[in-house]
Amino acid sequence: MEDLSPTYLKCLLGGGYAVLIGVNWASLSGKLGAPNAEISKAYPSAVTPAGFAFSIWGPIFLLQGAGTIALLSNALPLEALRAVFPYWFVTWIWQNCWQASFVSLPLTDINSRKGKVFRTLLACACQLVAAQSSMTAAAQRLQTLEEQSLLRSMLLDFPSGVNAGWLSAASGIGLSLALQHWTRGDLMTPNRSACLLGAVGCYGAGVVSSLGQGSAWGFGLGYSCAVSWACFGITKTGSPEVVKKVARAGMGLFFLLGISCLVK
Repeated sequence: MEDLSPTYLKCLLGGGYAVLIGVNWASLSGKLGAPNAEISKAYPSAVTPAGFAFSIWGPIFLLQGAGTIALLSNALPLEALRAVFPYWFVTWIWQNCWQASFVSLPLTDINSRKGKVFRTLLACACQLVAAQSSMTAAAQRLQTLEEQSLLRSMLLDFPSGVNAGWLSAASGIGLSLALQHWTRGDLMTPNRSACLLGAVGCYGAGVVSSLGQGSAWGFGLGYSCAVSWACFGITKTGSPEVVKKVARAGMGLFFLLGISCLVK
Protein backbone atom coordinates (compact mmCIF):
# COMPACT_ATOMS: atom_id res chain seq x y z
CA MET A 1 0.00 0.00 0.00
CA GLU A 2 2.96 2.31 0.49
CA ASP A 3 3.42 2.80 -3.25
CA LEU A 4 -0.22 3.65 -3.96
CA SER A 5 -1.14 7.31 -4.27
CA PRO A 6 -3.32 8.89 -1.56
CA THR A 7 -5.92 9.84 -4.17
CA TYR A 8 -6.21 6.24 -5.35
CA LEU A 9 -6.54 4.96 -1.78
CA LYS A 10 -9.21 7.53 -0.97
CA CYS A 11 -11.22 6.60 -4.06
CA LEU A 12 -11.10 2.94 -3.12
CA LEU A 13 -11.98 3.62 0.52
CA GLY A 14 -14.89 5.90 -0.34
CA GLY A 15 -16.11 3.52 -3.03
CA GLY A 16 -15.85 0.53 -0.70
CA TYR A 17 -17.89 2.26 1.97
CA ALA A 18 -20.52 3.33 -0.60
CA VAL A 19 -20.86 -0.27 -1.83
CA LEU A 20 -21.16 -1.52 1.77
CA ILE A 21 -24.01 0.88 2.48
CA GLY A 22 -25.64 0.09 -0.87
CA VAL A 23 -25.58 -3.66 -0.27
CA ASN A 24 -27.05 -3.30 3.21
CA TRP A 25 -29.72 -0.90 1.98
CA ALA A 26 -30.66 -3.37 -0.75
CA SER A 27 -30.85 -6.14 1.85
CA LEU A 28 -33.04 -4.14 4.24
CA SER A 29 -35.38 -3.12 1.44
CA GLY A 30 -35.75 -6.71 0.26
CA LYS A 31 -34.12 -6.12 -3.12
CA LEU A 32 -31.62 -8.95 -2.61
CA GLY A 33 -34.18 -11.40 -1.26
CA ALA A 34 -35.84 -11.91 2.10
CA PRO A 35 -34.68 -9.40 4.79
CA ASN A 36 -32.16 -10.67 7.32
CA ALA A 37 -34.71 -10.57 10.15
CA GLU A 38 -37.03 -12.91 8.26
CA ILE A 39 -34.20 -15.33 7.49
CA SER A 40 -33.01 -15.26 11.11
CA LYS A 41 -36.49 -16.27 12.29
CA ALA A 42 -36.26 -19.34 10.09
CA TYR A 43 -32.84 -20.20 11.53
CA PRO A 44 -32.97 -19.67 15.31
CA SER A 45 -30.03 -20.38 17.59
CA ALA A 46 -29.57 -20.51 21.36
CA VAL A 47 -26.77 -17.92 21.07
CA THR A 48 -28.59 -15.47 18.80
CA PRO A 49 -29.35 -12.16 20.61
CA ALA A 50 -32.81 -10.61 20.61
CA GLY A 51 -33.71 -8.71 17.45
CA PHE A 52 -33.17 -5.26 18.97
CA ALA A 53 -29.47 -6.05 19.51
CA PHE A 54 -28.84 -6.05 15.75
CA SER A 55 -29.54 -2.31 15.71
CA ILE A 56 -25.84 -1.99 16.55
CA TRP A 57 -25.17 -2.08 12.80
CA GLY A 58 -26.50 1.47 12.61
CA PRO A 59 -23.81 2.90 14.93
CA ILE A 60 -21.17 0.72 13.24
CA PHE A 61 -21.95 2.14 9.81
CA LEU A 62 -22.21 5.70 11.14
CA LEU A 63 -18.90 5.48 13.03
CA GLN A 64 -17.07 4.02 10.06
CA GLY A 65 -18.68 6.64 7.85
CA ALA A 66 -17.31 9.35 10.13
CA GLY A 67 -13.89 7.70 10.08
CA THR A 68 -13.99 7.46 6.30
CA ILE A 69 -14.89 11.15 5.98
CA ALA A 70 -12.05 12.08 8.36
CA LEU A 71 -9.58 10.11 6.23
CA LEU A 72 -10.87 11.49 2.93
CA SER A 73 -10.78 15.08 4.22
CA ASN A 74 -7.24 14.79 5.64
CA ALA A 75 -8.51 15.37 9.17
CA LEU A 76 -6.39 12.33 9.99
CA PRO A 77 -2.84 11.84 8.64
CA LEU A 78 -1.94 9.85 5.54
CA GLU A 79 -0.24 7.20 7.70
CA ALA A 80 -3.61 6.44 9.31
CA LEU A 81 -5.21 6.04 5.89
CA ARG A 82 -2.51 3.61 4.77
CA ALA A 83 -2.81 1.70 8.04
CA VAL A 84 -6.59 1.32 8.01
CA PHE A 85 -7.49 1.08 4.34
CA PRO A 86 -6.61 -2.55 3.48
CA TYR A 87 -8.26 -3.99 6.59
CA TRP A 88 -11.48 -1.95 6.52
CA PHE A 89 -11.79 -2.52 2.77
CA VAL A 90 -11.31 -6.30 3.06
CA THR A 91 -13.69 -6.48 6.03
CA TRP A 92 -16.38 -4.73 3.99
CA ILE A 93 -15.84 -7.19 1.12
CA TRP A 94 -16.29 -10.15 3.45
CA GLN A 95 -19.40 -8.60 4.99
CA ASN A 96 -20.88 -8.11 1.53
CA CYS A 97 -20.03 -11.73 0.66
CA TRP A 98 -21.76 -12.86 3.85
CA GLN A 99 -24.83 -10.83 2.95
CA ALA A 100 -24.98 -12.42 -0.49
CA SER A 101 -24.62 -15.91 1.00
CA PHE A 102 -27.10 -15.35 3.83
CA VAL A 103 -29.94 -14.17 1.58
CA SER A 104 -29.52 -17.33 -0.51
CA LEU A 105 -30.70 -19.54 2.37
CA PRO A 106 -34.04 -21.23 1.71
CA LEU A 107 -37.00 -20.28 3.88
CA THR A 108 -39.04 -23.40 3.12
CA ASP A 109 -38.27 -27.13 2.90
CA ILE A 110 -35.21 -26.57 5.08
CA ASN A 111 -35.04 -30.17 6.29
CA SER A 112 -35.18 -31.57 2.78
CA ARG A 113 -32.33 -29.29 1.67
CA LYS A 114 -29.88 -29.95 4.50
CA GLY A 115 -26.84 -30.24 2.27
CA LYS A 116 -27.30 -26.80 0.71
CA VAL A 117 -28.29 -25.23 4.04
CA PHE A 118 -25.23 -26.62 5.85
CA ARG A 119 -22.80 -25.57 3.09
CA THR A 120 -24.28 -22.08 2.96
CA LEU A 121 -24.24 -21.63 6.74
CA LEU A 122 -20.67 -22.91 6.95
CA ALA A 123 -19.63 -20.45 4.22
CA CYS A 124 -21.38 -17.66 6.14
CA ALA A 125 -19.52 -18.57 9.34
CA CYS A 126 -16.16 -18.61 7.53
CA GLN A 127 -16.87 -15.22 5.94
CA LEU A 128 -17.69 -13.72 9.34
CA VAL A 129 -14.49 -15.12 10.84
CA ALA A 130 -12.49 -13.66 7.95
CA ALA A 131 -14.17 -10.26 8.39
CA GLN A 132 -13.53 -10.29 12.14
CA SER A 133 -9.88 -11.22 11.65
CA SER A 134 -9.38 -8.42 9.14
CA MET A 135 -10.92 -5.78 11.41
CA THR A 136 -8.83 -7.01 14.34
CA ALA A 137 -5.75 -6.70 12.12
CA ALA A 138 -6.64 -3.02 11.66
CA ALA A 139 -6.09 -2.52 15.40
CA GLN A 140 -2.72 -4.26 15.21
CA ARG A 141 -1.67 -1.96 12.39
CA LEU A 142 -2.91 1.16 14.17
CA GLN A 143 -0.81 0.27 17.20
CA THR A 144 2.35 0.64 15.12
CA LEU A 145 1.67 4.30 14.31
CA GLU A 146 3.57 6.97 16.19
CA GLU A 147 0.73 9.47 15.80
CA GLN A 148 -1.80 9.28 18.61
CA SER A 149 -4.85 11.46 19.06
CA LEU A 150 -8.30 11.36 20.57
CA LEU A 151 -9.76 11.89 17.09
CA ARG A 152 -7.99 8.78 15.78
CA SER A 153 -9.08 6.76 18.80
CA MET A 154 -12.74 7.70 18.36
CA LEU A 155 -12.96 7.58 14.55
CA LEU A 156 -10.66 4.66 13.71
CA ASP A 157 -9.80 2.54 16.77
CA PHE A 158 -13.26 2.64 18.39
CA PRO A 159 -15.23 1.84 15.19
CA SER A 160 -12.78 -0.97 14.41
CA GLY A 161 -13.34 -2.37 17.89
CA VAL A 162 -17.13 -2.20 17.74
CA ASN A 163 -17.16 -3.88 14.32
CA ALA A 164 -14.67 -6.57 15.34
CA GLY A 165 -16.49 -7.26 18.61
CA TRP A 166 -19.87 -7.65 16.96
CA LEU A 167 -18.34 -9.80 14.21
CA SER A 168 -16.87 -12.11 16.86
CA ALA A 169 -20.36 -12.57 18.30
CA ALA A 170 -21.77 -13.05 14.79
CA SER A 171 -19.08 -15.65 14.06
CA GLY A 172 -20.22 -17.62 17.11
CA ILE A 173 -23.83 -17.42 15.92
CA GLY A 174 -22.80 -18.50 12.44
CA LEU A 175 -20.84 -21.50 13.70
CA SER A 176 -23.74 -22.48 15.96
CA LEU A 177 -26.18 -22.39 13.05
CA ALA A 178 -23.87 -24.46 10.84
CA LEU A 179 -23.50 -27.12 13.55
CA GLN A 180 -27.26 -27.16 14.09
CA HIS A 181 -27.79 -27.97 10.43
CA TRP A 182 -25.04 -30.54 10.09
CA THR A 183 -26.26 -33.12 7.58
CA ARG A 184 -25.97 -35.91 10.15
CA GLY A 185 -27.99 -34.12 12.83
CA ASP A 186 -28.09 -31.16 15.21
CA LEU A 187 -24.82 -30.99 17.17
CA MET A 188 -25.81 -28.07 19.42
CA THR A 189 -27.19 -28.97 22.85
CA PRO A 190 -27.78 -26.23 25.47
CA ASN A 191 -24.49 -27.09 27.18
CA ARG A 192 -22.56 -27.03 23.91
CA SER A 193 -24.14 -23.70 23.03
CA ALA A 194 -23.01 -22.35 26.40
CA CYS A 195 -19.49 -23.70 25.79
CA LEU A 196 -19.40 -22.07 22.36
CA LEU A 197 -20.50 -18.76 23.85
CA GLY A 198 -17.84 -19.08 26.55
CA ALA A 199 -15.16 -19.85 23.97
CA VAL A 200 -16.08 -16.78 21.93
CA GLY A 201 -15.97 -14.72 25.13
CA CYS A 202 -12.52 -16.04 26.10
CA TYR A 203 -11.21 -15.30 22.63
CA GLY A 204 -12.60 -11.77 22.83
CA ALA A 205 -11.09 -11.21 26.26
CA GLY A 206 -7.72 -12.23 24.89
CA VAL A 207 -8.08 -9.85 21.94
CA VAL A 208 -9.01 -6.92 24.20
CA SER A 209 -6.22 -7.69 26.65
CA SER A 210 -3.58 -7.79 23.92
CA LEU A 211 -4.83 -5.02 21.61
CA GLY A 212 -6.97 -2.76 23.76
CA GLN A 213 -4.25 -0.97 25.70
CA GLY A 214 -1.94 1.95 25.06
CA SER A 215 -2.59 3.88 21.87
CA ALA A 216 -5.32 1.41 20.83
CA TRP A 217 -7.51 1.83 23.92
CA GLY A 218 -10.40 2.87 21.68
CA PHE A 219 -10.36 -0.56 20.00
CA GLY A 220 -10.60 -2.40 23.32
CA LEU A 221 -13.40 -0.14 24.49
CA GLY A 222 -15.37 -0.63 21.27
CA TYR A 223 -14.83 -4.38 21.26
CA SER A 224 -15.94 -4.68 24.88
CA CYS A 225 -19.07 -2.60 24.28
CA ALA A 226 -20.10 -4.70 21.27
CA VAL A 227 -19.62 -8.09 22.94
CA SER A 228 -21.31 -6.91 26.14
CA TRP A 229 -24.26 -5.70 24.04
CA ALA A 230 -24.47 -9.07 22.29
CA CYS A 231 -24.46 -10.87 25.65
CA PHE A 232 -27.20 -8.56 26.93
CA GLY A 233 -29.27 -9.39 23.85
CA ILE A 234 -28.91 -13.12 24.55
CA THR A 235 -30.25 -12.67 28.09
CA LYS A 236 -33.46 -11.21 26.61
CA THR A 237 -34.30 -14.29 24.53
CA GLY A 238 -35.83 -17.66 25.29
CA SER A 239 -32.41 -19.32 25.30
CA PRO A 240 -31.70 -22.09 27.85
CA GLU A 241 -30.78 -20.81 31.30
CA VAL A 242 -27.27 -22.23 31.08
CA VAL A 243 -26.65 -20.08 28.00
CA LYS A 244 -28.07 -16.99 29.73
CA LYS A 245 -25.79 -17.56 32.73
CA VAL A 246 -22.73 -17.55 30.47
CA ALA A 247 -24.09 -14.45 28.72
CA ARG A 248 -24.49 -12.62 32.04
CA ALA A 249 -20.94 -13.57 33.00
CA GLY A 250 -19.78 -12.25 29.64
CA MET A 251 -21.55 -8.94 30.23
CA GLY A 252 -19.73 -8.48 33.52
CA LEU A 253 -16.37 -9.52 32.12
CA PHE A 254 -16.47 -7.18 29.13
CA PHE A 255 -17.82 -4.32 31.22
CA LEU A 256 -14.70 -4.61 33.38
CA LEU A 257 -12.46 -4.94 30.33
CA GLY A 258 -13.98 -1.79 28.84
CA ILE A 259 -13.37 0.12 32.04
CA SER A 260 -9.78 -1.13 32.16
CA CYS A 261 -9.19 0.20 28.61
CA LEU A 262 -10.33 3.66 29.72
CA VAL A 263 -8.28 3.62 32.92
CA LYS A 264 -5.04 2.44 31.29
